Amino acid sequence: GNWLEFDMPRVFWYSSAALVLSSIGMHWAYLAARRDQLRTMRVAITATFVLGVAFLVMQFMGWRELVAMNVYFGGETANPSGSFLYVLTGVHGAHLISGLIVLLFALVAAFRYQIHGKSMLQMEMCATYWHFLDVLWLYLFVFLLVNH
Repeated sequence: GNWLEFDMPRVFWYSSAALVLSSIGMHWAYLAARRDQLRTMRVAITATFVLGVAFLVMQFMGWRELVAMNVYFGGETANPSGSFLYVLTGVHGAHLISGLIVLLFALVAAFRYQIHGKSMLQMEMCATYWHFLDVLWLYLFVFLLVNH
């Protein structure tokens, strides 16, 4: 009965674009590793990491925008739709932080010449997880847009 309808924070659109770009960067890193273009791979992993951090910053900005619209998490002034949005974006953000940690490990491995055309397991796992996070966010974002 107290389900509140509100507009999705505009910054979530920008954060979604940043995450899609980061997924493109991750694929670029993967292709560079397969071709033994190690310098390009390092640049691409770094770009992916920066875009991932930008996504998290924009998610936080989206939460601030929600608070400005009087949409809160928990407490007497909360509503189920707002709380639902905070939970979904927060859990995804936590998983993205773990993805950033995985990216850091891959970047360190790249500088130690442990990722290259003949040693791709770490890069494949990193890319798979990162792309999963991207697709999951796009699904969640569309779901939230349709059901807000």
